[in-house]
Amino acid sequence: MTATSTLRRRDDGATSRGFTLVEVLVSLAIIAIVLITCLRAQNQSIRLYHLSRDMTVATILARQKMGEIELTEFPELGEEEGDFEDKFPGFTWKQRVSMTPFEEARRIDLSVIWKEGTRERTVDMIAYITNTKVE
Repeated sequence: MTATSTLRRRDDGATSRGFTLVEVLVSLAIIAIVLITCLRAQNQSIRLYHLSRDMTVATILARQKMGEIELTEFPELGEEEGDFEDKFPGFTWKQRVSMTPFEEARRIDLSVIWKEGTRERTVDMIAYITNTKVE
């Protein structure tokens, strides 16, 4: 046997022991797609966490403000607005007191507003308050 015939036999019957360039590129493409999908899912998770946190804070602030309104005298008709000062920067409130078919009852529409990026988000609450000092 000559060296040439030995090489031929080895080339003819031997299996490939490495990866081809196409296999490596396909593997990298699959890994890139999986990583991008995972990063998007993580980004969405963070965004939903912040929205959930802000909605919870806004709901608690709306309940607190509505409690303050209920503790005061029978509210006057009209609109008011304000903020929650330095305790909750970025959160503001708007209140509208309107008539109902009953003289001794008022409708209160309360909105807590905050910005999320370029969007404005709100939590709205409606309550009816009666005048306990009816003459």
